[in-house]
Amino acid sequence: MGLGVLTFALVVARLLKLIELVVNHGVGLGEVLSLIGYIMPGFLELSFPMAVLLGVLLGFGRMSGDQELTAARACGIGLHRMALPVLGVAIIGCGLSAWLAFQVRPWANANLREKLYQLTRTRPMAGLKEKVFNRNFAGLVVYVDQISPADSKLQGVVIADNRNPHQQSTIIAQNGLVIPDERQRAITLRLLDGTNFGVNTEDGTTHVTSFGIYDLTINPGESMGSIQHDPQEMSDRELHQTIADGRNSGKRDFVAETELARRWVLPFATPLFALMGVALGLKPARGGQSERFGVSLSLFFFYYILLRSGQSFSEAGKLNAYIAMGIPDFVFLVLGSCLFYRAATDRGDQGRGPGDLLWDLVERFERLRAAA
Repeated sequence: MGLGVLTFALVVARLLKLIELVVNHGVGLGEVLSLIGYIMPGFLELSFPMAVLLGVLLGFGRMSGDQELTAARACGIGLHRMALPVLGVAIIGCGLSAWLAFQVRPWANANLREKLYQLTRTRPMAGLKEKVFNRNFAGLVVYVDQISPADSKLQGVVIADNRNPHQQSTIIAQNGLVIPDERQRAITLRLLDGTNFGVNTEDGTTHVTSFGIYDLTINPGESMGSIQHDPQEMSDRELHQTIADGRNSGKRDFVAETELARRWVLPFATPLFALMGVALGLKPARGGQSERFGVSLSLFFFYYILLRSGQSFSEAGKLNAYIAMGIPDFVFLVLGSCLFYRAATDRGDQGRGPGDLLWDLVERFERLRAAA
């Protein structure tokens, strides 16, 4: 249940964009479902550890609330023995997360790029929005005042063409058409009744040309790029080769090194969250299961902040990739081990839960308001 809810919460922002493709741009439902299938592995890689934490918190919280854990420990069953099945499931989940990171996500990202390429080539209107500066095509910024989805007619078109850095131009046209070229695997923007303002940066000359018809040819492959260019779409072997080539050339590819470290580090979050969930599940929750849900979200948000911070340091070359990406795992390993040790040896305050601080603030606010 947690996996489904959390994955849906992550995907829902993308769903709005995909629904717009169906309603406004005539993209088929089957194509949209395939896009959802390709983006799911990236979200599952994040939501699976979070779902394990939520499940452990809810399960142990229910057992603690029903005094089953108290009865088990009174019979001599320690917390270590009760945690073994949970950690066993978490280790299996770690292997599943590693499979998603090393195999499924790179494959899905590569196919997603290819699918978007095909969608842009066959349905070019899906890549344009009204009254928005569209940057879907490399080197081009396209602004369209009105779009007619029925016949692909454009009104009020402004295009900044910077594909050639030495010959930049701004094109303004009253109307236009989008014409896909299946044979050449390209798109033609046929502009009608407009003006081309050009600048040659080498000699500083400018020119102004009025036209009745102006064809601007775009190759979607130029904007989508090669499947091998993005480290998130590379296999493990390709990543190692890219990293080795960068080091041999003296220009290290920190993005590729960060991606490889991320694939190794992120799966270990599953057993760490499970360990922390066992310790926190023993704590009372005055807010019930909803409070435990909030605690799991807060912990994962904290983990994600540490992960993104480490990624920024790694991609900037300020820290070793494995050290930077391992910061959240190290923090949660220390925190989870301390909490589990205190819970297993009854050294912690079992009368207060992680949400009591918030409840104390609420009660203090209520007292202040009542006194006023």
